[in-house]
Amino acid sequence: MTRLAKKFREVFSDKTVWLYTGYTFEEIRELEVVRYCDVIVDGEFIAAQLDPKLHWKGSANQRVIDVNETIRLNKIVLFD
Repeated sequence: MTRLAKKFREVFSDKTVWLYTGYTFEEIRELEVVRYCDVIVDGEFIAAQLDPKLHWKGSANQRVIDVNETIRLNKIVLFD
């Protein structure tokens, strides 16, 4: 996946790269692929927490994270 994300970033440098993962950001933050993402939707989808009113995520436990700001500030920054 890292090679694909890196290639996508090279070819489509003007696009925003999103990654949906069932893992938390804290679990994957050291993976190389994270460097090529702009936004990560983390956390496992939990059907019991399904909320169709949420933007970009399916369940209330998930976070939509601004990767660049999170890395820069060394704390979780949510994407607006």
